[in-house]
Amino acid sequence: MSKPVVRGVIFDCDGVLVDTETLACRVLTEQLCDYGCDMDMAKTHDLFIGGTLAMVPPKMEQMFGITLPEDWLSECYERTFTAFRNDLTPFAHLGPVLDLLEENNIPIAIGSNGPHAKMDVSLAKVGLKERFEGRVCSAHDVENPKPHPDVFLLAAQKIGVDIKECIVVDDSQNGVRAGVASGATTIGLVDITPANYLLDAGAHHIATDHRDLYRLLDDWMSAV
Repeated sequence: MSKPVVRGVIFDCDGVLVDTETLACRVLTEQLCDYGCDMDMAKTHDLFIGGTLAMVPPKMEQMFGITLPEDWLSECYERTFTAFRNDLTPFAHLGPVLDLLEENNIPIAIGSNGPHAKMDVSLAKVGLKERFEGRVCSAHDVENPKPHPDVFLLAAQKIGVDIKECIVVDDSQNGVRAGVASGATTIGLVDITPANYLLDAGAHHIATDHRDLYRLLDDWMSAV
């Protein structure tokens, strides 16, 4: 396989730029259990990681016959933001990846299913908010969330790069499907979703961690 062209890189946020997935999964699991849903973190991950929170109430109704209260979403965000402020830590080896792209004048953006308010908190906590200023795209900005490609297409527009010359980095099956559907070369970054799931979703390449992601991007850019 020939090396892809790297003119821009679009990152998912949770699980790629900020180590939020386990925290968010824990918070949602605890909240649903408080409402009487028989959930654990494995179920929450399999059902909802890479999706949107709008999926949660109908699924709890279907699985347990439990109707979530009207204010469940605001409570979820409040619990999640508190966990982020208290416990969120940066990925140890992300910095060199972003520095590599900056040194090579490769524009970067974010394409996430999460809302802007959530990303504002998490990116600020790990010192990344200014680095992506004006190039943060949420599924709330487009018609369809992942696995549809809309948010990645918007992110490519933000940085002025043809999506086919962009690399998408995502850690979820829905995110990988969206990246592939957009036409971007798509890297599945292993976080809490196993590599074989990401490959089954169509990932063109797998990065086992951020150091592996650095090696991939460095190799591709050195071929230009």
